[in-house]
Amino acid sequence: MTLSTRLPRASDGLAIVREFPGGRGVADVVAVIGWQEPVRQRIALPLPFLLNETDCAVVTALSPNQTRTIPIVAKKLGMSEAQLLRRLRPLVSGGYAELSGSGFRRVRGLEPIGRAYALEAKVSDWRQGISQALRYSTWCDAAAVVLLKAPLDLSEVKARCATLGLGLAAEGRWIVRPRIGRPNTGLRLAMSEQFAKRIVESEAF
Repeated sequence: MTLSTRLPRASDGLAIVREFPGGRGVADVVAVIGWQEPVRQRIALPLPFLLNETDCAVVTALSPNQTRTIPIVAKKLGMSEAQLLRRLRPLVSGGYAELSGSGFRRVRGLEPIGRAYALEAKVSDWRQGISQALRYSTWCDAAAVVLLKAPLDLSEVKARCATLGLGLAAEGRWIVRPRIGRPNTGLRLAMSEQFAKRIVESEAF
């Protein structure tokens, strides 16, 4: 928790969720920064939270500003046009997407919330920590390995994390700051929707 408070712009509002199940594994901690106003805006949308990862992938393949046609979106997602249409129909009727000319658009306001960091805690097994953190980086903006005990020689793990864009902390301090990456857009939205749902259901909100 102390390390989370030392993340960039943590003063903008920090929420910490333990044992967060994302698209690729369960992170020990997910810290989301700058979440309050985006959560309020998401709640203002008259839409249930969208938790299905495939539906989130379809929605994020659309743009709120530009019309995209079925062939273009299907190619982007690696779906057949028939598969995409089957997914789009309930998303349109549900209000997550809308018809626009010869194609579709995403409803405005359906965006990932805040800046999400996944932290994986290990006693000393940094190799396993890196493997898990890399998976979390597919659905969070950044990920890091947090070690209770630093190895005698930090140079190898420090170099590996820096090369992979992962953060590294040991014995309560940041050694390598996590680097913002480019997570899968569908998985990132699914994570965001799940986070907003948890916030709404919590007593703190």
